[in-house]
Amino acid sequence: MKKMGRNIMPTLSKLSKAFLLPIALLPIAGVFLGVGSAIATNSADGSFGFYFGSVLNKMGDVCFGNLPVLFCISVALAYTKDSGIAALTAVVGFLVMNGMQAALLHTQTVDPSSVFVYAKTDWHQLYQKVGDVWKENWDNFNLQDIEKYVSASSIGEAANGIAINSKLELIDGAGSVYYSLLWIKKIPNGLITSNIGVNSLNTGVFAGIFVGAIAAKCYNKFHATQLPAAISFFSGTKLVPIITFGAVIPLSFIFMFAWPYLGMALAAFGRVSGKLPFGVDSLIYEVAERSLVPFGLHHVFYAPLWWTNAGGSIAEAFNGASEAQQKTFVEIWKANHDVSLLGGIEVTFENIKKLISRSYPDLWQSMGDQTIAYKVIANSKVLNFTDLEMLGLNIGRFQSGKFGFMLLGLPMAGLAMWLNVPKENRKSVMGIYFSAAFTCFLTGITEPIEYTFLFLAPWLFYGVHMPLASISFLLAGLFKTHVSMTVSGGIIDYIVFGMVPFFGSQVMSAKSCFAVLGVTGIMAPAYFFSFYFAVKYGKVMVPGRDGSAEAKLATKADYKASKGQNLDGSKIEKTKSSVEAARIEKATKIIEYLGGESNIEDVDACASRLRVTVKDSSIVNKDGIISLGGANGALIKGTSVQVVYGGEQEAIKPRMIKILEEQRKYKKS
Repeated sequence: MKKMGRNIMPTLSKLSKAFLLPIALLPIAGVFLGVGSAIATNSADGSFGFYFGSVLNKMGDVCFGNLPVLFCISVALAYTKDSGIAALTAVVGFLVMNGMQAALLHTQTVDPSSVFVYAKTDWHQLYQKVGDVWKENWDNFNLQDIEKYVSASSIGEAANGIAINSKLELIDGAGSVYYSLLWIKKIPNGLITSNIGVNSLNTGVFAGIFVGAIAAKCYNKFHATQLPAAISFFSGTKLVPIITFGAVIPLSFIFMFAWPYLGMALAAFGRVSGKLPFGVDSLIYEVAERSLVPFGLHHVFYAPLWWTNAGGSIAEAFNGASEAQQKTFVEIWKANHDVSLLGGIEVTFENIKKLISRSYPDLWQSMGDQTIAYKVIANSKVLNFTDLEMLGLNIGRFQSGKFGFMLLGLPMAGLAMWLNVPKENRKSVMGIYFSAAFTCFLTGITEPIEYTFLFLAPWLFYGVHMPLASISFLLAGLFKTHVSMTVSGGIIDYIVFGMVPFFGSQVMSAKSCFAVLGVTGIMAPAYFFSFYFAVKYGKVMVPGRDGSAEAKLATKADYKASKGQNLDGSKIEKTKSSVEAARIEKATKIIEYLGGESNIEDVDACASRLRVTVKDSSIVNKDGIISLGGANGALIKGTSVQVVYGGEQEAIKPRMIKILEEQRKYKKS
C-alpha cells in the first residue's frame, strides 16, 4: 500500500503532462478556427473570402474534433519516453476498440406490427401480416399522405405513440435516431459520434486516455521480448501492437457495458451543475482546480469538465429544455440568425432542433465546456452562446474566470511584492517580477509568480490567491461571460476567443465579451492591495526583500568542469556558445543535486515544470537546484520531483537526457 501511494504522484504527474501535449496544438488551431469563422461569416456564399475562411475554420476545427485520438497518442508517448511505436500502437488500439462498438451498435427499430401512420386526418396501421410476411397496407391512403410515423400498441394508442421514421427507427424530438447496443436500448444520438471515421460511443477523451495507457503498458512490457525462433519475426516492437490488439477488447466491452449509463449520468451532472445560481458552479470549480496547481494535477481535474458531457451537452440542453425555455430560445434565435436556414418552414423549436441535429451533427453531438465553445464558434451561423443561455447552458463557466486573475490580477500581485522590496534592492530584482508578470499577462502561465510566494508562504497561495481566483470565476459565471481559451487566460487567448469571435461573427454579446475586462478591472486592485499588505505585515521574505546574496560552495561538477571534463570523466565537447556551455553545466549540476545518475529514473517536462522521477527522494537537494537560478520553486512528492521554471525546462530536459545517456554509457564501459 505504501509503495502504491509513492507511485501515485509520478503516475498522475505524467498524466498531467500528457494532457498538455494535445493542448499545445490548440492555440494555433484556435486561431485558425476563430479567424476562419469570422471571415466566412462576413463573406458572401461562394466568394473567395467564404472559401478561404471555411478552409481556415475546418483546419482548426479538425483538431478539436479529434481530441480523443490525440489524447490517446499523447498518453502513450508520456508513459514510454516518447516512443513512436507506442504512439502507433495507441492508434491501432483506438481503432480496434471503436470498431468493436461499431459492429454491435445499431439504430433501434420497432416491430412492423406496432407501426401506425397519420394520413388523411386519421390513424392507420401501416403493415399487415400475410402468412409469415409483413406487407404494407395502403388502403384508403398513399405514401404522400403520411404526416406522422409512430410505434404504438393499437390504433387507439397511436396518438400517444413513440415517434419513428419511415425506416422504422425510433427517433427523438429532433428527428435523431436512438441506438441500441447489446441489451441497452434507447441510447441518445448525442452519445454516438464518429471517432476517426468509426461510428461508436461518444466517450470524449476518456476512452482515448485508457487506450493510450494500455498501449504504453504493452510497449514497456513487451517491446524487448524475444519469441521462439519459429515466430521470432514478431519479436520486440512488432509484438506490441499485436498484444495491444487483444488487450483493448476487455476495455471495449467495459465501455459498452458502462458508458451509456455513465454518459447519461455525466450529462445529468452537466445539466444540474449548470443550474446553480449566481456563478456558484464556477466558484466551486476554481476552488478545486487552483488547489491542485501546486501538485501539477489541475489538468487531470478539469479534463472531464472541458471535454466530456460532465461540462454540458448540446443535445441534452435541447432535449431537456422546458416549454418556457423553448419559447424564449425561439425568439432569441429568430433575432440572431437568418430564418432562411430553415428552408422556408415554420420557425419552431422542434424545427431548429432538426436543422442542427441533421445538418450540423458535429455541433449537435459536442459536449464539454471547451469543446462546445469551439464548435459554436465554428458554427455561429446557426447557433451562438446567447442562444444556449436560453437553454440553461452557460458555456465558458469553467474557463472565463481565468482571465480576471491572469491578465492583471497576478501581475499586480507581482508588482505588490516588488514594492515590498527595499528601494535599494528593487532594481536588482526587477527582472524577476516583471518578466513573470508579463509572461502571465501574455500567455496565462501563472506558475512563475505563484511559486515566487508558494514555497515561501503557502498561506499566501491558499489564503489569499485561491480565494481571489475563485471570486474571479464567481464574477465571470455571474456575468455569463463566454470567452473560451486554450489552456490559460492570457491576452492572446482573449483576443482569439473573445475579440475575434465578437467582432467577426457576433457569436457572443458585447456584455459577454467585455465583462471579462470588467472582472479583470475588479481583480487587479483586489490582488494588489491583498498581496501588498499580506506580504508587508506577514513579513514574507519575497526575493530581494531580505537583501542577502546567496553564496554557493563548489561542487564536483565545478571541479570536473575546471579540468574540461564531464562528471563521468569524458572530455567536454566544445560548444558553439557560452550560453550552451552554461546550459550543459546547469543540467549537469541538476543531475548531481537530484542524487546523481543512479537515482534518476525518468526526466520529463510540461508547460512550466521540469518533472523528474527518482528512486529515493530523500537524497534530493531541493535548495541546491533552486540555487542554480531560474527556478521559482520545487515540489517533492513521493518519488516525483517537480521544479518550476516557466519555460527554461524545455531547454534543460534534452540536455539532462543527453548527459544521463553519456554517464550511463561510461558506467557500463
